[in-house]
Amino acid sequence: MLTDVGQYAVLLAALLLLYAAGASVYGAQRDDDRFVQSGRIAAALAFPLMVIGMAGLLIALINNDFSLRYVVSVSSLGTPLFFRITALWGAQAGSLLFWCVLMSAFVFVAMQRRWDADRELLPYVTATMALTLAFFIVLTLVSANPFERLDFPPSDGRGLNPLLRHPGMIIHPPVLYAGFTGFIVPFAFCMASLITRRKDDLWLRASRRWTLVGWVFLTLGLILGGRWAHDVLGWGGYWGWDPVENKSFVPWLLGTAFLHSAMIQEKRGMFKNWNVALMMLTFGSIVWATAIVRSGLLTSVHAFAASSMGPIFLGFLVVMLAAMLYFWLTRLDVLKSENALDKLFSREGVFLLQNVVFVSAAVTVFALTSLPIATEAISGQRLTVGPPYFNAVVVPQLILLIALMGIAPLVAWARGNARAVARQSAGALIFAFAVLVAVFIALSLPALTPMTALAAALAGLCAYTAAVTLVEYVRGARARMQANHEPALVALGRLIARNQRRYGGYLVHLGVVVIAIGAIGKGFFGSDAIRNVPLNGTFTYGGYAFTYRGTQTVPCQFDDCSTLQAALKVTRASDAGPFARAGDFVGGLYPRVDRYPAQQFTSTIADVTGTFNEEVYVILSAWEDEGSSATFTVYINPMINWLWVGGVIMTLGFIVAFWRAEPSPVTRAVPVLQGAK
Repeated sequence: MLTDVGQYAVLLAALLLLYAAGASVYGAQRDDDRFVQSGRIAAALAFPLMVIGMAGLLIALINNDFSLRYVVSVSSLGTPLFFRITALWGAQAGSLLFWCVLMSAFVFVAMQRRWDADRELLPYVTATMALTLAFFIVLTLVSANPFERLDFPPSDGRGLNPLLRHPGMIIHPPVLYAGFTGFIVPFAFCMASLITRRKDDLWLRASRRWTLVGWVFLTLGLILGGRWAHDVLGWGGYWGWDPVENKSFVPWLLGTAFLHSAMIQEKRGMFKNWNVALMMLTFGSIVWATAIVRSGLLTSVHAFAASSMGPIFLGFLVVMLAAMLYFWLTRLDVLKSENALDKLFSREGVFLLQNVVFVSAAVTVFALTSLPIATEAISGQRLTVGPPYFNAVVVPQLILLIALMGIAPLVAWARGNARAVARQSAGALIFAFAVLVAVFIALSLPALTPMTALAAALAGLCAYTAAVTLVEYVRGARARMQANHEPALVALGRLIARNQRRYGGYLVHLGVVVIAIGAIGKGFFGSDAIRNVPLNGTFTYGGYAFTYRGTQTVPCQFDDCSTLQAALKVTRASDAGPFARAGDFVGGLYPRVDRYPAQQFTSTIADVTGTFNEEVYVILSAWEDEGSSATFTVYINPMINWLWVGGVIMTLGFIVAFWRAEPSPVTRAVPVLQGAK
């Protein structure tokens, strides 16, 4: 009964959204605020209705209502309650419903904002968001209905996909979906500004914080996805240029370019046309990303199975791109910048170059990811591009971005001064050179290869960019200390509080550098090996000794699986500095293999030990004669933990930039969902 109520609530939400779009546009054309406000109310009401729909499906999952096809596909009598709840986004239909709930939440909050200063945009913001959300809801009901019932319900379900029974996969999808759906608000403001032919940057200022929210969720989604891949997929890495990884990375690159470019428009009145194009490309790439994953067009370990959504998505994408192109081309006269780029060697010039590289990297990833679809459509043969090619053509562009991050803070607005930049960067260059020398010494000069030399050079580049960024904090705090006689920490705190966007952005840059250091360590110095060892035997690898103590069957977390666990004792095989001597105990490792007979699936779960700067990652690859011998795959992952720390630093940077941000240009509040006066 409650499930049926949920389905009707979702259908009603779609109808209300269609009404919201029509009423808002009609009210704007007729200059009748009553219709505009009724459209606003209707759009906001979609959220509570979608929550009711989600609650109906959740109740079915909690109660193991196997009359629903979706519940059968993701749950079972042996699935713990917590995982029955998170199974809401465990497969196509439920995850798409959850996607719609998140998007409706953003629409709801946007409808509550104050609309005095930008009331002209309200009807078209409402219509854009309502039509977009209505499409996804209708798609859910037509192509992936989570409320579909079975004529003959089974007595038990198949259970949740074993790959999804991990904390990272529990958190990762909601965070990533929030990143995707969050961009609906700035996109709607952008389209509303084009439709109303506004020449100012009102849409940019009104949607800036919304863009930050979407961006940080997308960032966290990427990092959490990398952590899940590292922990669950049993390959020791975190990023493999998988199509599903790439589809999230493309919007992130474009959204990051937009955040940089938006500052130029606000500061100098430039790049208006470019910013509109970037926002449209960002949201268009989100729809593309959703389409390729949910239609089954590309094969991935975390993509959904093939479905009938492909043609529907293609039609929506074509219509959306045509509408964006029309409004962009017919509004070029109102998108003229107030100022021109006077000198390429200026902060806005460096930002423009950054934007070009961001877009170039996004286009490259998009093209290489879409290549299998294009080649299959043309020749009938699917041509797939592997990680080495991505690394060869995309990574150099990302390295250039890190270099530009270090140059941008030193270059003045309008007209930069090369001598001033050289003078200000002298200390950072000295520090970078010292890091470069230290890395060369650590690697032992006789053993250097072109690859390790490149790694040392990249480490020096990261050191330079980090030093320049930190000096910006020091320089600003010192100026306040001298001018206001403030203690160092007080001066630093007040400096950040006075310009949160700038110094929050610098903190994000530091996070990117830390992630780059982790990628350098893992990419250039990581190693792996496969070793077979008899019971109580020992093998050495990467400076560690591994003693195999046997295997045993242990209780599985779920009732529908069995677990075989191996035990390894890890010690130092050789001296590793004054604090790590040969024979020192490092840790115990218990890699395991989970078998799921119902799904005919085997999951290999690694275990890790080591230090913060060097992770020892081991999986149980095979065993013989009930554990008399076993084969292990060992990965030595230097600096990989820096990746996760960098993600935390980037999140802190967002908090600084977002928290207590500058007040909205609106000066008088409008009551929530106020009707016409």
